[in-house]
Amino acid sequence: MTNGTLIHGFQLLHKIFVKEADSTAYTFEHVKSGARVFILQNEDDNKVFSISFRTPPTDDTGVAHIVEHSTLCGSRKYPLKEPFVELVKGSLNTFLNAMTYPDKTMYPVASRNDKDFQNLMDVYLDAVFYPSMCQNPQVLMQEGWHYEIEKPEEPLRYSGVVYNEMKGALSAPDDLLESRIMHSLYPDTTYGHESGGDPEAIPDLTQEKFVAFHSRYYHPSNSYIYLYGDIDIEEKLAYLDEEYLSHFDRIPVPSRIDREPAFAAFRRIDTTYPVSEEDGTAEKTFLALNWSVGESLDPKTMMGLEILEHALLRTQAAPLRKVLIDAKLGKDVDSLFEDDMLQPFFSIVVNNAEAERAETFRALTLEAMQKLVHDGIDKELLEASINLLEFRLRESDFGSAPKGLIYGIRIMKSWLYDGQPETYLYYEDLLREMKAGLANGYFEQLLETYFLKNSHQTLLVMAPDTKLAARREAEQEKILAEKKAAMSAEEIDQVIAATRALKDRQQSPETEEALKSIPVLKLSDIRRQTDRLPLDVRAAEGAEVLFSDIETNGIAYLNFYFDASAVPQQEIPYLYLLAGFLGMVDTEKHTYAELANLRNLHTGGITADVIAYTKKDQPDSLMPRLRVRAKALVEKLPKLMEILAETLTRSKFVDGKRVKEILEQGQAGIELDLQRSANQIIIARIASYLSAAGCYSEEGGLKMYPFLKELQQDFDAGFKKIQQAFADIIPRVFNRRNLTVSVTMKEADYGCFTKAFGTLWQSLSANAYEPQAYHWDIETRNEGLTSSSRVQYVGKGANFLRLGYRYTGSMAVLETLLRYDYFWTKIRVQGGAYGAFTGFNRNGFMYFGSYRDPNLRETLEVFDGTADYVRHFTASEREMNKFIIGTMSGIDAPLTPMMKGDMAATCYLRGITQEDRQRRRDEVLGARQEDIRALAPLIDSCMKENVYCVFGNEEKIREEQDLFGTVKPAL
Repeated sequence: MTNGTLIHGFQLLHKIFVKEADSTAYTFEHVKSGARVFILQNEDDNKVFSISFRTPPTDDTGVAHIVEHSTLCGSRKYPLKEPFVELVKGSLNTFLNAMTYPDKTMYPVASRNDKDFQNLMDVYLDAVFYPSMCQNPQVLMQEGWHYEIEKPEEPLRYSGVVYNEMKGALSAPDDLLESRIMHSLYPDTTYGHESGGDPEAIPDLTQEKFVAFHSRYYHPSNSYIYLYGDIDIEEKLAYLDEEYLSHFDRIPVPSRIDREPAFAAFRRIDTTYPVSEEDGTAEKTFLALNWSVGESLDPKTMMGLEILEHALLRTQAAPLRKVLIDAKLGKDVDSLFEDDMLQPFFSIVVNNAEAERAETFRALTLEAMQKLVHDGIDKELLEASINLLEFRLRESDFGSAPKGLIYGIRIMKSWLYDGQPETYLYYEDLLREMKAGLANGYFEQLLETYFLKNSHQTLLVMAPDTKLAARREAEQEKILAEKKAAMSAEEIDQVIAATRALKDRQQSPETEEALKSIPVLKLSDIRRQTDRLPLDVRAAEGAEVLFSDIETNGIAYLNFYFDASAVPQQEIPYLYLLAGFLGMVDTEKHTYAELANLRNLHTGGITADVIAYTKKDQPDSLMPRLRVRAKALVEKLPKLMEILAETLTRSKFVDGKRVKEILEQGQAGIELDLQRSANQIIIARIASYLSAAGCYSEEGGLKMYPFLKELQQDFDAGFKKIQQAFADIIPRVFNRRNLTVSVTMKEADYGCFTKAFGTLWQSLSANAYEPQAYHWDIETRNEGLTSSSRVQYVGKGANFLRLGYRYTGSMAVLETLLRYDYFWTKIRVQGGAYGAFTGFNRNGFMYFGSYRDPNLRETLEVFDGTADYVRHFTASEREMNKFIIGTMSGIDAPLTPMMKGDMAATCYLRGITQEDRQRRRDEVLGARQEDIRALAPLIDSCMKENVYCVFGNEEKIREEQDLFGTVKPAL
């Protein structure tokens, strides 16, 4: 194929080999429809498809976000209410979702199975071009918003999935802050609008505007089609042309992204956000200094700014961060560099501050930047940041996300704005330019150009307001009361009828004919044998080594599992604290800044955490481990071991100022994570009501917040306690007698590990310590944790092993069933929550949970009704197979080399054998309706334990006070 070739209606515009992605890149244009197509062809069997549209919003109604949800609610070929859910149930996908950005909407799918991949493509293409949402107003009602009222005497209220999702999203102060930052910098363009939707504005979206938005932007002439992997190009192009694109003519689409003109002068914006009365307002203000920085079409500047952000603000050696921390403007400093938009922005944020410190913050920042430009930025600091970026680019490890998906998101940084799609796949030349920039003042020039001499700058002051939430709810109640008062009795009856009709539609089962429209794989398409996790138990020095022989492209992945069972119970919170302190303080040889530089120069990262493992099938077991994770190029292993030995055994906890900074940063981090991770918090709380492992984990969870506060209240006393506890813990934990090491690399490189390991081994304590006896009062509890959130996170759980039941693979199928059938219908579709989740673990812990949920009591009732649903579960063989296949897509998700090594080590530590994994697979593949129904007594027994936890809106929880044994502020 050469440039200009015409194939199946597509003209080849450009063909090139992209070494960094090990792919041949093809750029096509569909002549008739104007659709753009970019293909990365290579040997990766994890194929990716996406179709994206430029979708710039012009208001805050969230129309782009609501359309994204709604296109997947039925289409021409697939006339179901929720084809997306049917796909999830019965596909071997490795990724299946849709995402709304400030200026684009993406619909990506991925699968390793050819037939499945084709099915996913077809459902998504039919959904975006021929959605039912344009003819059926109930789709907007369900996914966007609607009036909800069931009896004439009831008050009018709003509900809808996106409406409640955004009530939850914008309850998180950091999400709200980012939205306000964008509005401050881009008030006159699409970036000034909340693409996700502002709950106050979402009810302004009409069916007419909703359909018009789709008609305007969802046309092939405005589309960006991407394919990745082991693709038959001719076959895919023929399919795209014949089935979809040839049915459209090229049209002009007014979707251009306008640029905000540069500000003539700096602007300050003062605004507020809601906090609860219990939280108070002292030191709760966010200060953000923001700049619009260049354009994403300039990849060199974007990489330079990414390196600059890390060097100046993201590492422990960061000089700008240190200036701001030392000035005691707030408890922590954060940064945000967003370049997934035409006009990227860069923000420096001080958390837990006061409004009167805002001007000092700006002046200090600019003064520090001026000094860095004048004196020069430390070359080793910059080199360390370049090295870390280079390591990550070459590693190309994106966890569970397919590599092709990340490439597909990356290319939109240029392609969406009419640049070459492959621009952001290249990095070799850019890295060379960055390294050359160390000597020619490139980074100082960036700092001067985009920060010091840039008038397109804002200072955003977001202060707490304890009355805002109540005022906002009162205003909404007033608006709704006025709307209802203005309605005639007939109009109220129409709203009641519309509410009832929507619920009837939501509750009605899909027809057999509609269900059969979704293509389903056969169970025979799935291999019967489980993957064998490579693991060889060896010894190095005196340590047990769990070796996984896997190709890692010259990288060594290491996990050091230190048994922490010798740590006394009263010191467990200090153990969690120690994990957070490692690498953050000076050592005997280096300052913490020098140590950070060494880490970034010679490794791909070192982190530490504490995990309370349990043995398989033993709910009362407890195996606490402090895990240190590290990765480095094989040739850098000697340096890695030196850094580890120094960090673990020669850290000095003598600088009170530094210790206090870390405590304050930890406290600020918990406050920010609260709204973001509330679903994890409620499940961890429930686990702490049920087991010793749960109680142990909670010492590092929500309980860490009052612990950190107490240490700071009388800091002199707290500092001494920390020093004493660490002095006792370090020899107990970092000890030769209790170390297991997981090593993932090629066998040919294993000798490099054993040769280097002695450096760390020799530094460890050899003292003998007895394991400690732990005791917690395990008791059934139900807590309401109050906050300023506008929605709830509702969780309920129990331990089924203790109730006399056993773990089976059919539970994994039940998870799929509940998540995408019973809970999806009852909690998301009918209840308006953003989602629901469930889990059954080998240690007996099971849980149900809801996410960004407007309800509370009703959701607990849904959980309690689960046993009845399971007891009466029926499905055709086709539907049952679909649930099994959907379950297998999660079980067979591709693993990176690091993930394989981690999983092999975890199974070994917990006593999970290859036979156990195979048995679970056999039970999943062999699950039948009667196996699901047989789980009803287990669910019933678990729900009758009445163990639950709710995080959410203070007023809502207080209204349901009788449900709870304890109601208290979350923090």
